[in-house]
Amino acid sequence: LMAVTGIVHGATLSYSRLFADADILRWRSSSDTWQISDAFFHANILGTICGMDEHRHVMSSSTDVVGEEYDEKLQAVLETYEQKANDLKEAYKNQIMENTGEFNNYGWILSDFCPDGFDGKQLTVTSYI
Repeated sequence: LMAVTGIVHGATLSYSRLFADADILRWRSSSDTWQISDAFFHANILGTICGMDEHRHVMSSSTDVVGEEYDEKLQAVLETYEQKANDLKEAYKNQIMENTGEFNNYGWILSDFCPDGFDGKQLTVTSYI
């Protein structure tokens, strides 16, 4: 269940960045000065924008966050599928970067499914512990 709901949650970095963009914020208010609601809005999304933490997602083969070793069979499964996912992310990154015009305009959202750390993001799947 965590993995499935996490996929929906996985792109929140792009969503948060979009709504923290100056052009988007101009739609929220016609005032040239910050309002309390603007500050509150940013405080709420700050955790998402700054939320990337290496290896902190479900089904990671790393035990950095957990602090304990996994069962050997589970570790083998996690490593196998994590490598497959990483290979797919790398192939996707190469594909979207072929069209530089589209990437320059929409890379901030297209890059959600790139390797972790690309564009300062990760597809966390979920970081709920």
